[in-house]
Amino acid sequence: MIRFGVPPIGGKGWFGGWMYMCNLIRALARHGDPAIETVLFLDPRRANDPQVRDLPALPRTRIVIDPTFSEDRVRSGIGHTVLTGRNAPILDALRRERIGVAFTPAIYLGWRSEIPSVSWFPDFQHRHLPGMFSRSAWWKRELGFRAQIASSAAILLSSHDSERDCLSWYPSARGRTHVARFAVPLDDWPDADTAWSRLRAADIPEDFVFLPNQLWQHKNHLLAIDAAALLTQRGLRRPILATGHGEDPRRPGYRDVLAERIVEVGAQDSFRLIGNVDHGLVRALMVGTNALLNPSRFEGWSTTVEEAKAVGTPLILSDLSVHREQAPGATFFGIDDAGALASAIAAAPPRPLAQIRAAVAAARDETARRQRAFAEALNTAIFAAAHTGKGNYPA
Repeated sequence: MIRFGVPPIGGKGWFGGWMYMCNLIRALARHGDPAIETVLFLDPRRANDPQVRDLPALPRTRIVIDPTFSEDRVRSGIGHTVLTGRNAPILDALRRERIGVAFTPAIYLGWRSEIPSVSWFPDFQHRHLPGMFSRSAWWKRELGFRAQIASSAAILLSSHDSERDCLSWYPSARGRTHVARFAVPLDDWPDADTAWSRLRAADIPEDFVFLPNQLWQHKNHLLAIDAAALLTQRGLRRPILATGHGEDPRRPGYRDVLAERIVEVGAQDSFRLIGNVDHGLVRALMVGTNALLNPSRFEGWSTTVEEAKAVGTPLILSDLSVHREQAPGATFFGIDDAGALASAIAAAPPRPLAQIRAAVAAARDETARRQRAFAEALNTAIFAAAHTGKGNYPA
């Protein structure tokens, strides 16, 4: 038996990482190798998060509540770990639970760690968009990546596009990379009829396009606003509804910039900033929309794109290589081409309820296949790390 230790994921972009972690645990429980038990370590402040409440009921899955994994403690120990080569508090906590392999997406165990690690790199944004980082932030991220890659027994990447980046910029990773393209479970998602009713109760129109990205500048909302203005000029009342988590930490006040742009270009009737809404409404929007829109200038393996695929929702995506890998059947547009985006939105008519029902049903088998493939890739990475000869493997 290999006990696979999974810490919480925090920091910038924590929501996407948190969802990845939950999807990883569910995939291993349902489709993983029977020889792998997953142990999730949580800060007490995260113990009641609704996303993890059902996890202990899954096969071969346990939760350990341990203040060692609070974000402030993890961050405060980085300097000492670099100097000594061991993250002693984290390693001690893992050893108490006889962890054989550790998942380390944002925790550095040290170059002297006795427990092999599987490190996850969702993307290499700082390499593609260096202007979004201060010099110190860029080097902090870069040095962290180098340290993780140097010390990891296996390196987990979410796409072949990201794997190419990794091997190009960090060639020492060769022979240790594993591509695990995550897929989302649909256990608690609404069916078509429930989603339809929820949208009507919330006064959401039947004719809309959904943009659920975080309000960060590289997500390219400004292009979507310009496209919405073009739709208004063409006389098409097909609004883009945009939800999003918080503000861009690298550009305070960005939401105000977007709001001003909406007024400036006359897109008030065709672009609505809804802001933060509950997960139930987000999922209903995903199921009931004409199409999922992602205009981002850069992405890893997009969670929202994967969710749209899982429920058979059409996709309108910026022309990124990772988007083409993730959803080759989508409609693509250039990241600076507002006219092409407006045309794509104009070609995405509303879907009646019967069509949505059929799309959800048709996507079910392919969604299950992707979940199994995700788990199989995780199995391979975990066993590869275990075979380095470190760690404890209880019977």
